[in-house]
Amino acid sequence: MMEIVKPKIEDLEGIRKILEQWTENEEVEKYLGRIKDEINGITKFGMNFWVIKSNDLIVGVGGLADPLPVVIPLAQSGNPGEIKILYLDNEIRGKGFGKQMVEFLEKEARGQGYTELFIRSAERYKDTAYGFYEKVGYKKVGLLDNNMVVFAKVL
Repeated sequence: MMEIVKPKIEDLEGIRKILEQWTENEEVEKYLGRIKDEINGITKFGMNFWVIKSNDLIVGVGGLADPLPVVIPLAQSGNPGEIKILYLDNEIRGKGFGKQMVEFLEKEARGQGYTELFIRSAERYKDTAYGFYEKVGYKKVGLLDNNMVVFAKVL
């Protein structure tokens, strides 16, 4: 059974294990801090996070936020948002969890008044993330100076 829920303090270690599979320690700590802040009622930049649980185990994490100013000129609509993070445990990739999380985040984004979503993805994820984002309807709309590809989808 799979469910997407708001994270709790006791979920942080499971979230850490997923983030550590994908990104460097500095990023892991940054996102754990932001998630912990949200759990404690402190939200910056419109950031909201959710976790995917399967059989009570954390198997994914995703988040929404206001877009970074650098991507706003790429917008095709009036109120863009951004999928801030979307990471799955390597053990469950290819089983539909990522697609369900994207659909969930898009629904949440619409509910928050966003009319479009951006996803920024580093080149190191080109073999894992780029094709996935395109498969779920996102199009490449730009490249940032730091070799981050920007994908977007009008909601």
